[in-house]
Amino acid sequence: MDIQQSTSGQVIRSPKGYYAYVPNPLPPTIDWNNQLVGTLSRADFVLGKLAREGSKLTNPHLLMRPFMTREAVLSSKIEGTNATIGDILAHNAGVNENKIQTTCRKCKII
Repeated sequence: MDIQQSTSGQVIRSPKGYYAYVPNPLPPTIDWNNQLVGTLSRADFVLGKLAREGSKLTNPHLLMRPFMTREAVLSSKIEGTNATIGDILAHNAGVNENKIQTTCRKCKII
């Protein structure tokens, strides 16, 4: 998406000559129509079903760890450290490899 064509704000030129992005005021105006209300209602219903199923788990935190590990891998790519899932699991298991220690020290995983 070209930032010049963004519907969420505009690019302006300052008096000193640099460009700045100015977002539109929040919250945006919401067009409440039947389709939007139906979609929100369905989402609320499905979240309720998910909460009901989640309450049946004896230890729901077991499901969180894989997602937290995946998020750590994605964050490391953004930060430029490029840790792999294998690196993170090895670090959590106590494997002492130089590359793993350096990479995972920056991530500070779970």
